[in-house]
Amino acid sequence: MKAKVLALSLTLIVLLAVTSCNKEYTVTVNSNNETWGTVTGSGTYASGATATLAAIPATDCFFVKWNDDVTDNPRTITVTKDITYTAYFAENTGETFTVTVNSNNEAWGSVTGSGIYAAGATATLAAVPAENYLFVKWNDEVTDNPRTVTVASDITYTAFFAEKSGGNFSFSGKVQKGPFVTGATITVNELNENLGQTGKSFTTSIASDDGSFSLNNLEMESDLALLSGNGFYFNEVLGQLSSAQITLQAIADLTDEETVNINVLTHITKSRIETLVGEGMSFADAKRQAEGEFQDFLGVTEHFNQGFEQMSIASQGDFNAMLLAFSIILQRPSNSIVVVPTLPAELTWLMTSLSTDFAVDGAVNDEALVDTLLYNISIQNQRYIRQRIQNYYSGLGQNVDIPDFESYIAMFQAAHQELVTEFIYPDEASPAPEIGNDGAVPNILVKDVTQFDGTQAYVVAAITPLGKSLKVKVTGNVRLDAGLNNGWVYTDYTTNGFTIEPQRQNTLVSMLVYLLDENRDGSATIEYYEDSDTPTFTKVITWTGGWFPFK
Repeated sequence: MKAKVLALSLTLIVLLAVTSCNKEYTVTVNSNNETWGTVTGSGTYASGATATLAAIPATDCFFVKWNDDVTDNPRTITVTKDITYTAYFAENTGETFTVTVNSNNEAWGSVTGSGIYAAGATATLAAVPAENYLFVKWNDEVTDNPRTVTVASDITYTAFFAEKSGGNFSFSGKVQKGPFVTGATITVNELNENLGQTGKSFTTSIASDDGSFSLNNLEMESDLALLSGNGFYFNEVLGQLSSAQITLQAIADLTDEETVNINVLTHITKSRIETLVGEGMSFADAKRQAEGEFQDFLGVTEHFNQGFEQMSIASQGDFNAMLLAFSIILQRPSNSIVVVPTLPAELTWLMTSLSTDFAVDGAVNDEALVDTLLYNISIQNQRYIRQRIQNYYSGLGQNVDIPDFESYIAMFQAAHQELVTEFIYPDEASPAPEIGNDGAVPNILVKDVTQFDGTQAYVVAAITPLGKSLKVKVTGNVRLDAGLNNGWVYTDYTTNGFTIEPQRQNTLVSMLVYLLDENRDGSATIEYYEDSDTPTFTKVITWTGGWFPFK
């Protein structure tokens, strides 16, 4: 049975990866006038591939620009969807045009490149910032400096300068999937307003197993920074250290910040923020929009004002619960000695795939990725996870309040999964439902069935609606097979029965049971507590030919 679980789980991951990686898109490149010039670069490309587009002017003609106003020729693009580009050419008629180059503030910076040029000539524009100022962009959102343009009409360009920000920064934070552990490294890269790295960087390391770090007196010319944490982490789903290192990142404005955390939410929204800033949005607006969009994906309808870099899995508060919930559902549980070493790589693949998908339009459109997260939920034991996190921090001598992550896992399910509205006790179920219904056996919880054959195995199986509770109390000679416990947790276990509760909702939980009796025939009472402190249904079951009880 365990071999089947492993084989199917590995097959699922491979299929998801292949499905995601095998997408192909069509790039179409046109000329506005094929007599004036031709183009290259059309074709079918794999998702994420690089395509080179070129515009080749005919004699006495010149290339002007692409339809998206980019003037680079040739140019390279990253293929993420079906897309069409048009190259605009013009005839060289001998006309002359005026290029005017302005500064948004002459005290902040000067410009060069103004003049009269022949049609089709190349003009070089430069923006020269004054001391304590920096060049931001041109009025057409281009950030190249200096830049070259092909002259095709009278045109005006304006260089935008800004005062240098930056200063001396000191802050602390935590790196958390589960918490990163001692020895993990932290790198801070200074960013300009366009989120490009300036080349200035700082490093430190984590000296505590709760993921804490601090950086003091960083002299920077910008307020913006990319923070990267690389190291081993506590796997809160399995309750053990990771078998390999992972990297998490965050982009932050360090102005007046005393705490900047790095976590899975900052990591996955990073690329979306970069996309929005690249489209001309300010960092603050881009970050706010990306965080709101991802909360929509998580099913959180009332957005939190706290930035993702302010959230911590080990603190109370609904926003912290949201972070912990997402950290948990990213991680597939497995106790296989073959699978466990691959889990960090699997996690990295999943986070990268989500980040890449989300970056394009602020939504996760690949249903296979959503299905992966729902699959993880369907085989996780949430009570055990909560206890493992609590035990880990207690082992560090820290008394932390674990936030209500269960509610936010339920919100994600409600947003992406068909919901059951009543308690369900299937006629039969597999003791290992994560591999499907193979090996399904009868379910003793079916309410209208009371007579059983004691010579065969059964399951206790149920699906609990979101937001509801279930408790099942069995009194009698019925024994559980703890080796195949998929989703139930014991709340009481005696020689004359047991009480169990499900660890997850809106998905099947199942456990193998045996009917026992010294005299081969027996009986037991089953009480159902469906979202109630008192029994909502009770039945007595009987069987013949029961298993001989364990001694």
